[in-house]
Amino acid sequence: MTSESCVWIFCFVPVSTGPASKIFGFSEFLPALALLVVIYTIADARYKFRIAVTPGALYVATFVVLAIVGLQTLLTEIWIVEGWWVPKTQGITRATWQGVFGLLFLGTFLTWMYYAFIRPPIFGRRNARRFARELYRYILRGNDDELKIIANELARSAKSLIAYARRLPPRFAEDAGARKGVKRSAEVEDYAHDILLLIANRKLCRQIVATSPVTAQALFEEMTNIGKFDIPIGQFARNISSEAIAQKGSFLYDEAEGYSSGLLGYLKPVSHAVYGNFALVETLASNVASPLDIHFEEQWAWDAKQWEAYCRATLITLTNCLERGCGSPNSYALNRAMHGIESAYRDLHRLNDSPDAYGTDIYDRLRVAADFVKSAIDLIDKQTNPPPPLCRVREGTYPKNIYDHLALLIFDLCFAASTVKSPPDLCWTIHHNIVWSTIFSRIGSDGAAWKIVRLKVRRLLYDEIAKLTEFPNFKGSRILGFCLNVLGMNTGRNKQNYGTDAYALAKAIHSWTRKHYLSIRQENPDVARSVLIGSLSFDEASNRLVKTYFKGLNREAPRTYLELDLPGRLPPE
Repeated sequence: MTSESCVWIFCFVPVSTGPASKIFGFSEFLPALALLVVIYTIADARYKFRIAVTPGALYVATFVVLAIVGLQTLLTEIWIVEGWWVPKTQGITRATWQGVFGLLFLGTFLTWMYYAFIRPPIFGRRNARRFARELYRYILRGNDDELKIIANELARSAKSLIAYARRLPPRFAEDAGARKGVKRSAEVEDYAHDILLLIANRKLCRQIVATSPVTAQALFEEMTNIGKFDIPIGQFARNISSEAIAQKGSFLYDEAEGYSSGLLGYLKPVSHAVYGNFALVETLASNVASPLDIHFEEQWAWDAKQWEAYCRATLITLTNCLERGCGSPNSYALNRAMHGIESAYRDLHRLNDSPDAYGTDIYDRLRVAADFVKSAIDLIDKQTNPPPPLCRVREGTYPKNIYDHLALLIFDLCFAASTVKSPPDLCWTIHHNIVWSTIFSRIGSDGAAWKIVRLKVRRLLYDEIAKLTEFPNFKGSRILGFCLNVLGMNTGRNKQNYGTDAYALAKAIHSWTRKHYLSIRQENPDVARSVLIGSLSFDEASNRLVKTYFKGLNREAPRTYLELDLPGRLPPE
């Protein structure tokens, strides 16, 4: 029997059909392939996402390699069974031939394991388009279980996303010139820009806050590290903050304070990353939105605990602002935040005539707003170099600095408190115990910042009351009623019951009321009657205002009086 046949320089020999050790054949290939398919089918979304965003055409390469290995192992089995001749070569045996295809199959498997477990891919130049496409697909699908995983995966790409993102505002002239005539291909910077807009999706932000706050921490810390704030991440920042306040198990509550939260309460890692860089927050606020810019409709739905979390976040930003020596006259973020805090007690009037207001959410929200003011002023007093005050800022003029905005917030607190007119004990609790004591309490509040803010508050209150002389209005009358209710009717010469700050205001208001109240009562009785809130009343027989105090164990309730000057009559010497 012929053992070798040669044609020109090519020689062929019959293949060995005898028993031999089988390394990797078609019978081994099919079960291994089926096992890979099953593993991929039941694999977690995390590993599917990692494989999908791998640089290069991994899916196509895998299909080609598996197709080649499968066809060659099948053809090898047929060749051996049929006994067909094969080329005569040195070093290539049946075992080495099968080993080559086994190595290709193993290499494919190890490549998948490398990208899935050893070194998962992150966003970069080689996979920018694929990364953006897969992320878009998962977010568009909106499956909560998948979004939890994607939220965590994004943390690994935080550094590259921030580094590649285009700065705002875009250079329209350059872009327009680049697009003339030739359509510019998308670049990695464009994909990074789109991804930062894409991750602002509310469902994804909800999962980031709930299951992966480290993702938000990584993004904001990276912006701080490289000083890159003017990128399109404002919507993401706003939605992350909104979800953190809405979810009472979020980092804003876990990091509230060290006494109850332990080490995280002292360090506040995520809270400081999101709110602790004033330059970052301010830049985002001036572009699109900052973490403090929450939509008013959401704010109106917050309860006292959620408002407390928002105030705590605002104080973190304010602390960094003061430490940097900003005292910014025109801080977009802080000004809008303090204006938003006014929404906390917007419905305070509902407590009017309420028999059981204590402990209600409205009552607690007012207390939270008052505590914010006190904490903010205390923060300023703690600074080594506090911001200098501006000279007197007239109504409607700018610039205003932190002292002016806090004074305006206190004034608004006073005005809102004046909407509660009865019962008298509730009025006293809201007017004096919550609002007034926040401003003029002498306990631990004698610093320079307190003196500046009190001066501005006194001026705001008196100026509003003085407007009644020329233009009677209900806003001024309510402020007057609020001040008379907390200051009483007699100042005398003793400042002990008032303190220097409140004593000057009381003297001025009593003097103005004595001269002008009866004139307003004659010309605008309704406006004059709106002054009579709480325990204030008017004695028509004697033309004087009366304040009635709690009776207690007295036989009659104590009263004090403010004698009024008749219109056109000169006050007594």
